[in-house]
Amino acid sequence: MSLSVSKLSVIYRTEHALIHALDEVDLELAPGTSTALIGESGSGKSTLALACLGLLPEGAITGGEIRLNGEAVDYADPAAVARLRWFRVAMAFQNGTANLNPVHTVIEQVAEPLLCRTATKRPVALAVAAQALSRLGLSEQERQRYPHQLSGGQVQRVMLAMALVLDPDVLMLDEPTSNLDAATKLVVAEVIREAKARGKAVLLITHDLEFAVQAADRAAVLYSGQLMEQLPAAKLLTLPHHPYTMALGRACPDMERARDLGGIRGESLRRSADLAALPAVLAQRNGASLRPPGCLFAERCTQAVAECSSSQPQLEAVEEHTVRCLRRGIVKLLELRGVSKSYKDVSALRPVDLTVRAGEVFALIGETGSGKSTLSMIASGSLKPDSGSRLFDGRDMDEWIRSDYKSLARRIGVVYQNPAESFSHRFTVFDILTEPLKIHGITNKVIHIERAHEVLTQVHLPEDDAFLRQYPHQLNMGALQRLSIARALILRPSLLIADEPTSALDPSVQAKVLKLLLHLQTELGLSLLFVTHDLALARKVSDRVGVLLKGELVECGPASAVLERPAHPYTQFLIGSARGTEKNRAQLCPA
Repeated sequence: MSLSVSKLSVIYRTEHALIHALDEVDLELAPGTSTALIGESGSGKSTLALACLGLLPEGAITGGEIRLNGEAVDYADPAAVARLRWFRVAMAFQNGTANLNPVHTVIEQVAEPLLCRTATKRPVALAVAAQALSRLGLSEQERQRYPHQLSGGQVQRVMLAMALVLDPDVLMLDEPTSNLDAATKLVVAEVIREAKARGKAVLLITHDLEFAVQAADRAAVLYSGQLMEQLPAAKLLTLPHHPYTMALGRACPDMERARDLGGIRGESLRRSADLAALPAVLAQRNGASLRPPGCLFAERCTQAVAECSSSQPQLEAVEEHTVRCLRRGIVKLLELRGVSKSYKDVSALRPVDLTVRAGEVFALIGETGSGKSTLSMIASGSLKPDSGSRLFDGRDMDEWIRSDYKSLARRIGVVYQNPAESFSHRFTVFDILTEPLKIHGITNKVIHIERAHEVLTQVHLPEDDAFLRQYPHQLNMGALQRLSIARALILRPSLLIADEPTSALDPSVQAKVLKLLLHLQTELGLSLLFVTHDLALARKVSDRVGVLLKGELVECGPASAVLERPAHPYTQFLIGSARGTEKNRAQLCPA
């Protein structure tokens, strides 16, 4: 049996405001499949499930349609709703202990749907309940206990047994793995697998993206009540198309990745309006009058343009995904196509293809002399390739450089490998920071002071006059590196190229600088091309990595895949060398 949701809108009416919980959501749950519904807290996930069960609170305003096997469900008919719950659609609720009766044993509560909804006699109902609990791993003694006498994982198994006891056609699981150990997650995954094998449709509501990848066929991503993306669950962490989906993946712990967790800049706020808007809402039933102009995610997005604040994006099909984005998903901010570079008779870079997507951290790794710095300088626009083409935000860089190089340079910031040599030692800190502003024709002294204070605050350096009057030789290497980052940020670029930014730092300062870069990347919505020979650093910072060997890109892909399961022998050699394996030791130091 299929369950389909069409243009479902839900607005909660409180004493003081209207809260827009769901905004014209379309979702299809097909027999024999599982769909993961993901999003931050307050995005409307549980509201969607409650709407399907007819359990929304009194006063909720709804629009749209919910169909079972193509037949619209009449939630105003108590008899129709009674036939729906438990028999056709059942749900395991999120907080098991809060949803169980503390004065009844768990076996009695699992038997309750049989006793209340069917003509099953009590002994038979208890026997069926015992069998359901036994299948989920609860012993006879545990079945006779009260909810407060069980662990969180055991309570969750009770909720699953209760949802399954009448063999519903559609199973909804609301955060079934929250606060559970890995072993209990396997039980939930097995329940989902068995339900699909028997032709059931499963809706998995979760914030555990790794579990969603394991247990679901497709994923639907909700943000502030709007569906932002639908995609194959297998691509949730590796190939999302919406910036919000990518940011959720970066914030989710994953056994496959070593990268530090990243957040999403800003806060997700529930949309609300004054009660004065109630007549218009009641007339439309879909909350269109409460919908703000532009994309809901625009203020937190890493690739938002001016149009995103004024135009409403619609869901569009992009490959196997459907995406709500005016730019049709995550854009390719930097594209290098077949670029090469030679210095007289030395081939520094062979034809290389490389892409950096908006909002991602791409680590370029390889030995000294592999062509990393040459490639980064070509990417920054400061070095011209001998052949190939390069695009920045969809525009030809070489044409852009010829017509208006400064406007391109403002979009790309560079952190050089040796900060001490990249500064004039006759310049003060203030002169170093404001030099890019002067070069780009920004001569207003007030702006100079404001921007200098802004970037110094961002990189956690003092912003008092005494520090601004200091010279580079008066600063330690950590402060010089932060100053280099501050200067790269002063024109507010969208791409930051960091060439070995921590190679001269001791481990404690290196850790601080790396955490600073990742924080800035999140809060400023930067894309980052991180050039390094240190594989351990690449593991900690990158979403994707590329491996250079003698000017050739020999391997490229998600950091977890490349660094955990390298395909190219050179990548395997680099990883083995970093780990100090006997095989590579022998290659490096033959007897």
